[in-house]
Amino acid sequence: MIRTETDPNACKSLWEQFSPGDGPWDDWDLMNAFHDPAKQHFHFLVHEDDAGNAVGMIPLIRDDALDRFTLIAGSYPDGRILWIRTEDFPAFFDSLPDRTALFDLKHDWVAEVLGAHPGFETNFAEEEKRFFLVPADFGFDFHNHIDTFAPEKRQKFLYDLRNIAKKQPALNFSEDNEAELFIELVNRNFGAESDYATDDGANELRRVIEELKRSGRLKTLTIEVEGKQQAVSMSLVHNNRMVALYAASNNGYNNLGKLLNVETIQLGCRLRVDEISYMTGMQWKAQWQMKSEPCRTLRKPPA
Repeated sequence: MIRTETDPNACKSLWEQFSPGDGPWDDWDLMNAFHDPAKQHFHFLVHEDDAGNAVGMIPLIRDDALDRFTLIAGSYPDGRILWIRTEDFPAFFDSLPDRTALFDLKHDWVAEVLGAHPGFETNFAEEEKRFFLVPADFGFDFHNHIDTFAPEKRQKFLYDLRNIAKKQPALNFSEDNEAELFIELVNRNFGAESDYATDDGANELRRVIEELKRSGRLKTLTIEVEGKQQAVSMSLVHNNRMVALYAASNNGYNNLGKLLNVETIQLGCRLRVDEISYMTGMQWKAQWQMKSEPCRTLRKPPA
């Protein structure tokens, strides 16, 4: 039997029962920081055996604002799997409400599901790439990675870094909460199109950064140019893996964003992390020759 659990305390207990606790997206405190209980409601699907024991769970939420069902934390995390047995997938799929979108699931997990249940192929039609770097591959110094670029591309890349260096940028590494600086920069660059122009988007960011600060997982870089903070990146480090969560710079300074990303990567190198995840989307990550792996989105009904 598959039932729906909506009680927050029961949902937390189920999460702690099924989560492998490996990556940051397995962590309840972080995922719950993305959650807005005023507009998002727990709708966890729980598979119980004949004895009433929970043997599988999908941490679904209903998002009123977007009129859809997603995994908790919505479309932000990537590379996730569903905590269910492969043989139980059809039963869980039948229990998924219409307008369900489970974003950027781990490709290997999806391949296993489709190998056993090929009839669901059309529900997994959307594919995206997750980009990441392995610092050990380039001796924990990103400049060694830059040296592998084609000569013309490498020359242009280093020229851009030298050009912004003429502004004498001042780098500050800390564990500070710079959510307001990030919001200010993004909204300045994108105006009403910014994801953080609304209270919902800005408050989600604030909750996430506050949780990372509280738990000691926040790594922050700010860059001053001409005496004022003009760029910020805020990353998390969890189980020796780094995720470059948020980054923004003043678009009025050419190549400042490039410097911000290079120095964020170098921070991960100094921390000697196993991986630096730059998550999904944006072509510049491929142009920087980051590694990638596919993710696939589950939709009911198909897109």
